[in-house]
Amino acid sequence: MSFFTRISNGWKMAVISFDTIQKNPSLMLFPVFSVISFVLVFATFAGGSFLLFGDQIRAMLDDEQYGRAAAIGFMFLYYLVNFFIIVYFNSALIYCTAKILNGEETNPSEGLAFANSRINKILGWSVLSATVGTLLQLLQETGKIGQIVSSLIGIAWSILTFFAVPVLIFEDKSVIDTVKESGRLMKQKWGESLAANMSFGLFHLLGVLVAIAVGILLSGISVILGIIVGIFIVLLVSTFISTAQTVFVAAMYNHVTGMPTGEFDDRTLDGMFIQKK
Repeated sequence: MSFFTRISNGWKMAVISFDTIQKNPSLMLFPVFSVISFVLVFATFAGGSFLLFGDQIRAMLDDEQYGRAAAIGFMFLYYLVNFFIIVYFNSALIYCTAKILNGEETNPSEGLAFANSRINKILGWSVLSATVGTLLQLLQETGKIGQIVSSLIGIAWSILTFFAVPVLIFEDKSVIDTVKESGRLMKQKWGESLAANMSFGLFHLLGVLVAIAVGILLSGISVILGIIVGIFIVLLVSTFISTAQTVFVAAMYNHVTGMPTGEFDDRTLDGMFIQKK
């Protein structure tokens, strides 16, 4: 199958993902909840910590002996909170998407209740992801070679864990076994969804260009209005694309595990993969 055929398939998958969201707009609430939770948690934690222990924290960071360790600790904590919030709401989104693909009705509260039932597994996965993220960041700080190696490992990790969240929440596996199973599914029908991701990226770029154009037009009336509307459109597009990509992952997981895929065409989904010989 040619590269352009894969691009065409990726475009179709993106369009179907968008159509799924259009028919079930409540799915977009999960990325919104994710962003709001992240802002609130960090504003509360960081703000409260520096308000109560600001002098001690600054002294620790300035200390030659403990400053580096403290900085690494804060980096790990940032990744941990970030991954936990993202995976938590993605778990709820994937659960609701799976029900929709199976022709069932669902709602956000049902998705959140399911995510709550998997809270221990989500926390375990977040710890692993935070550890990997911290190590890759430290590797990047070693220089140009470290940055290249870190980027390559990061790409490999993204491919290896492509199905990690659905495997984590739907299958009775440990965190390490989740990585292995996600990798096995990728090896079974090798493919990194490059074409689909390019299609989502193109839609995102188009949305940003529209936001810029609208902002420029409205700036003739009011610069502040133009900026506010432009930012709002960018946020709306980003939320829409983020939701669509997660819907796509859920559909791909259902496909490779033999589950219903709703309006996603199985033949086109299979075309997203490079069959291994």
